[in-house]
Order: sequence, then structure tokens, then C-alpha cells
Amino acid sequence: MKKIKLLSLFSGIGAFEKALDRLNIDYELEAFCEIDKEASTSYEKIHEVSSNKNLEDITKIDTTALPNDIDLITYGFPCQDISLEGRQKGFETDGERTRSGLFYEALRVIEDTKPKIAIAENVKNLVSKKFSKEFDIVLSSLEEAGYNNYYKVLNAKDYIPQNRERVFIVSIRKDVDTGSFVFPAPIATKRTLKDILDNNMKFEKYKVPESILEKIVISTDPLKIKNATKQGYIECDLYDSITTTFPNSKTRRGRVGKQCSQTLTTSKIMAVNTPEGIRYLTEKECFRLMGFDDIDFEKIKDTKSTYLYKQAGNSIVVDVLIYLFKAIFKAVNF
Repeated sequence: MKKIKLLSLFSGIGAFEKALDRLNIDYELEAFCEIDKEASTSYEKIHEVSSNKNLEDITKIDTTALPNDIDLITYGFPCQDISLEGRQKGFETDGERTRSGLFYEALRVIEDTKPKIAIAENVKNLVSKKFSKEFDIVLSSLEEAGYNNYYKVLNAKDYIPQNRERVFIVSIRKDVDTGSFVFPAPIATKRTLKDILDNNMKFEKYKVPESILEKIVISTDPLKIKNATKQGYIECDLYDSITTTFPNSKTRRGRVGKQCSQTLTTSKIMAVNTPEGIRYLTEKECFRLMGFDDIDFEKIKDTKSTYLYKQAGNSIVVDVLIYLFKAIFKAVNF
């Protein structure tokens, strides 16, 4: 396989790049594009690249200045107007493009550079009935640009202990598509949330306040659990995760169970029931749940805590991307 020329859009902290690194794939980063300054700083530190490679605002990318032999474009375009927890306004509202409407900018770059492969990631809600119009626009636009499109909702819990459903769209340029691409099968990971936890963390720093703990029931008694549910309490077994909001909201959600974390988000800090008591996941643990290594976290650990939680919640699970890339490289000759 020759060196792959990569253009990374909506880069975040570079999950796609991390997956390629973990696979020891030889690639050259032509440029990345991240408008959030804190996220771009973390990207630069994790991947050890210069800020000069950051195109920053995707709407201002001059595609004529880009190489004409890009192999791969990755783009996790904004989900704020698609997500169940977002505004759900789609790609446009009152004649104006939303943040999720920045898909059109990614499309512009793809149309002008014609990479062999383009990979998109977004929330599962994009393939729901509510957003069928937007999803049809994505697929039809990419097809008109010269691509065969394959999509599937993958759940990260099949690869790492986090319940996180996301849709992936693999667009293969028609002249290089062999028709043999198949999405990876679940591997049924044996790792649990317990395996992710940091045994060296300081419990008191991350302890959940009593105002939230009073709404949690730790019990295996079916009757107690049933009654607690009726009263608005949460069942929480050992190593179960609980979603709480940042920093002092009363909002909380139930359990996933089976020592699997609920979906990390940008607005809520996950808690977990440990032998010491119920505490929030640390920033490092959230990065582990997104598939990043501790050495990556060490490079950015001095970043403000709220930024770290946001960057983890905004990212893509690296382990999912590893298996996705394996399937792509098996089907397409670079």
C-alpha cells in the first residue's frame, strides 16, 4: 500500500488519524480543519503537527490550493441540528444553513478534490424518519459527485465498553469501487467499564454531590428497584454508569448495565458506581472510552477540564474506526 494522502475535515482531536496510527498505516496529513481553538490545540499536541496545517474555517477553504491527488477525506460534520439532544432543525432553517448544514461545505471539498474515499460520521438520528430528507440529500449529492455510498449504524459497545450508536457513510469513488466493501461485524468485546477505570484517581475530587446521590438506589432487590423507578430514582449496580449534567443540574438518566458506559456527550459528565462510592468519570477515563491512549492524554492533560470532557464527547470511538478502516483497506486498493 502506498502512502495515503489524507485531508481531515471537522477534525476534532483526530480520531480517524489515531485509528490510522494504531493500524500502522503510512499516511501523509495534507491538512486538517478545526475551527474550535481548544480542540485544534489538542489535535496538534496529540498528533504532533503544526498549527500551520489547520485550515480552520471550512467555509473559507480554497479548494484550488489543495492537492489534486488526495486519497482520503474524513469528515464528522456537526450534529447539533440532527441530534436528539440538539435543536433538530436539519440542514436549513428560515433559509439559513444550520451548523449541520456545513455538510454542504464538506461536499464542496469532496467534489473539487475527488478523493478515492470519503468517510462521514454522524449521530444515529440522521437516518431517522424525521431527517429522511437530509439523509437523502447526503446520499444523492455524493452519488452525483461520482461515489457509491455504503452506510450503517455501528455501536461502539461492540468494540469498547461505551453504548454509542453512530451512522458511518463510506463513499467510494465509482472508478475504484470493486463492490466488495462490507461493514465490519461486531467483535463482542470482553472489556468492561471496570477495565477502563483509573485506579490512581483521587476519589474525593470526582465524588458525586449528595444532592444527586439521594436520587440513586443501589440494590439488586427487584421490588426496591421497581418502587424506586416509580419514585424517579435510579437503579445503580456496581460499575454501572449514570448520566448527570454539568455541573449542578438535577437531570439524570438510568443505567445501561453490564458494566458498559452510556454515551459520552459534550454536555453531561458520566458517573460510575465504584467500590469507593459513586463518582464522575475522570477526563482520562473519558478519553480511554473514546479509544485514545494514556500517552495521548498526557500530552493535553493540562487543558481545562470542561474542554477535555467536551473534546471526548465530540470525538469518534477510535476502536470502531480501526475495524472500519480494516474493511475499507480490504476492499479498496490504495
